[in-house]
Amino acid sequence: MDGEEQFSFLGARCPGGFRLRTTVLEPGKELPFRAAEWADALVVVEIGELEIECWSGASAGFRQGAVLEFAGLTPRCLRNPGDGPLVLSALSRAWPRPGRGQAGSDEGRPGAASHK
Repeated sequence: MDGEEQFSFLGARCPGGFRLRTTVLEPGKELPFRAAEWADALVVVEIGELEIECWSGASAGFRQGAVLEFAGLTPRCLRNPGDGPLVLSALSRAWPRPGRGQAGSDEGRPGAASHK
C-alpha cells in the first residue's frame, strides 16, 4: 500500500460500548483459531503479515493495513510467516459483566480470552 493511508486502531481511543485488544505473534509462531475469541471483531493487521491456515492446509496471506472479520470462518490457525512481529488489533462490542449490566468487560462472555 505504497503512499496510501492505512486504517489502524493503534493509538486510537476505544469508543464506549466497545473493546479494543491487541495480539502480538512473534516470527514463525501460530495461534490456534478459536471462533468465540474473534466473534463480532473487526481485525486490522497493524504490523507485519498474517497468514490464515484452513483445516484443508490451504492458506491466505494478509499484509499490513488489511481489515478482516472472521464471521462464519473456522480456520485452523493464525500464523506469523514474517521475520518481525505480527501485530493485530481487534475491535468488538463490549459484553455486560454478569450481575452488573455494564459494558466494558467481556467477563462471562462465552470463549472470551485476551491475546496480549
